[in-house]
Amino acid sequence: MKRLLILLLLIPASVFAADVTGRFGPHETYVAPAEHAPANVSRMFVRTVTREATSIDLPVAGESGLLVWTIPVRKSASRLQTNGADTRPFSARLTTPTGDVLQPGDDGSLDRGMRRFRFDAAEVGIELPRGTHEVLHVARGEAASYRLALNMPDDMAGVTIVAAEPDSRLVLTTLASPLSRQPGEPVTLRAELRDGERGVIGARVTARLATPDGKAGAPVELTDEGSGVYRVVLTDLPSAAAGAWQVRFEADGKTADGIRFARTGSGELVNERGAARFGTISAKIVDGVLRVTAPTDVKVAGNYRFDVIVAGAADANGKRPALAWGEGVRALTAGSTTLTLDLPVDVTSTEGLQFDVRLLGLDEVGVAARAVVRQ
Repeated sequence: MKRLLILLLLIPASVFAADVTGRFGPHETYVAPAEHAPANVSRMFVRTVTREATSIDLPVAGESGLLVWTIPVRKSASRLQTNGADTRPFSARLTTPTGDVLQPGDDGSLDRGMRRFRFDAAEVGIELPRGTHEVLHVARGEAASYRLALNMPDDMAGVTIVAAEPDSRLVLTTLASPLSRQPGEPVTLRAELRDGERGVIGARVTARLATPDGKAGAPVELTDEGSGVYRVVLTDLPSAAAGAWQVRFEADGKTADGIRFARTGSGELVNERGAARFGTISAKIVDGVLRVTAPTDVKVAGNYRFDVIVAGAADANGKRPALAWGEGVRALTAGSTTLTLDLPVDVTSTEGLQFDVRLLGLDEVGVAARAVVRQ
């Protein structure tokens, strides 16, 4: 026992402390957390058609190869299935703008510039609807509409079609922000359409939000800002459901050269629970350390991590040196409390400093509260 006590005394006290702090290196720069998930860049569009549809037009921007993936949707499948066999085969016939036809059962050839590839869902190793899938490949797509004729067996409810132009100049870039949304924050849905260096105006761009359980809402239309950028700001989400929300964007129109196109994009954001809210955050020098104090109204009791990053005054380019960081686990009950962290910063004044303060949920992962304060 005596030896154990001696060993415990030799271990630095910081190992047992609730808070861990440190200094950044002399040349490190503060980087703010991302405001949104990485933007989705799309050169494809996705459509699901029911068995009542016997064909669909595929608008192609041209100057690229074309890949058309047909994904069967079975009547009996309330969710994706990966086993089982087709009762009857599905087939598709592709007609080019010049009248060349890739018939069902025709594998095409390199000389014709059209090929058909088949694969079973079980071969791919990812969750896909059961049965046989087909990919039609056109070596060089023309700037016109292709016609895809569909022959669906009785057990199919429809087919999802993914038409991609991997090297197309016509690009849709989409995002949703903020990435971490607190209750009451507006949501911005943004899309940008570019044909090479030119913005595409006059298109129709819509977005549909889906709750964490996958229920999609009604589409909302984005406003054309006249430069190829389309945007809408929502004052609230359709529901208060917490978790990861998905956004599907659809864009269709014509380029400045009169070429018809369609594109599908995506975005995502996290709707937080609103588990806590910061009051007025303050900082002062106490006994040679920087003490950050955050009055907090806790709505949901639980375990949290209190984080603070301190950055110095901004330079001429707006960049701030990263000075110090600290974090500490807190078991919080519902109600008002005050959170504090002492950070090792070699300053004599808080003037010009910036504090990135966060309270992160540990029981249910998420951002409970966040604030950026400049002195």
